[in-house]
Amino acid sequence: MKLVYKDKKIPVTTTNNKNIMRYKFPKLYYAIIINNCNSYSSIASKQRIDVVMIDDDLNILSYKLEMHENTIFENKKATKTILLPLNSFNNLEENTSFKLE
Repeated sequence: MKLVYKDKKIPVTTTNNKNIMRYKFPKLYYAIIINNCNSYSSIASKQRIDVVMIDDDLNILSYKLEMHENTIFENKKATKTILLPLNSFNNLEENTSFKLE
């Protein structure tokens, strides 16, 4: 499956595990959509990533680029969180949307 934003595509997977980054990946190479998640804590993370909060229609509600370790990011209106490899999409804008292929 691919996550598409404007003309750029990257591989994506989905999970219900909100603690996915605690497994200490050496580097994130693909997007991860976390279902039923409206906050993300990078306290146990060992790398910087981009984090996007979306709704069920994949509309971007908020995002944080280059989220460093020991940070908490949340959006109460979000229903899903996308973890992205650093600088995957440099032109993110709120009130736009992703697509899945």
